[in-house]
Amino acid sequence: MATQGIVTSYFGLIDDATGQLLKGTDGLSDTGIYEADGHQDATAEGATQIAISNLGTAPTLQYSNNKAKRTTNSRSYPTAEFTMLDLGFEAKQKLLGKVQTASKGYVDGEKDAHVAVIAVTQTLDKQHYIYYAFANGTMIEGNKTLGTNTNAETDSNDVMTLTTQSPVVDTQFNGEPYQVASDLIDGFTLDALMTETFPGYTKAASGTTGQ
Repeated sequence: MATQGIVTSYFGLIDDATGQLLKGTDGLSDTGIYEADGHQDATAEGATQIAISNLGTAPTLQYSNNKAKRTTNSRSYPTAEFTMLDLGFEAKQKLLGKVQTASKGYVDGEKDAHVAVIAVTQTLDKQHYIYYAFANGTMIEGNKTLGTNTNAETDSNDVMTLTTQSPVVDTQFNGEPYQVASDLIDGFTLDALMTETFPGYTKAASGTTGQ
């Protein structure tokens, strides 16, 4: 169905061996969840665009006797390109799998960070939410273009791409890399989706927000 806008995005680092949500200093916050929706270090934080590609993969036709008689179906492993108006600096480095040096700068780590994400949009009437949840993937920042200020300010927003993989836990999402959900469905709850997407998730008393 048609949707409009971006409501918010939830990110979490997961253990690549167990699939469990990482929390505290190993993760993105005390709860493990980072909601990109503004905080003291990045008040304008949020996504300006989330471009999701390869939600479906076209089948490959197989021929015999001059006819297309069957198909082979490939599994879809989407990519999601996040263009962020702002993002907490440390959270961004962790999402990219970077580690600190002696001078407190960041360089690529030996291992990729494994990331689970929920992107939230809404129906055209703004009465319901649509959720795109990704169980496991890695994020990269491909390019960064800086431009000089003139009489006008030149901003350079972050662009990071999530490449999905199969879930670490085979039963998660029925083994698929992503799922779509909505509060249009009776019985749906965001807490249940968070728990399935981020194994080990526990709702914080004050809700889930960025740090």
